[in-house]
Amino acid sequence: MDAESYTDLVPLIFIAVVFFTVAVGALYWSSKRGQLRDFDKQARTIFTDEEPEGEVSDSFPEKK
Repeated sequence: MDAESYTDLVPLIFIAVVFFTVAVGALYWSSKRGQLRDFDKQARTIFTDEEPEGEVSDSFPEKK
């Protein structure tokens, strides 16, 4: 690869830097909001009285 052709990588490098910055920002935001604390408690928030934890409520239909 010639030194002149490295200028073709500038848009790709820019996109990578923007993506990395957004990812670090999202990680920082989630840690400040407490999303990364107590994963077990956070995982149980999807369960309700209608669909309690530990009970299978969905299944595939049986083949005939």
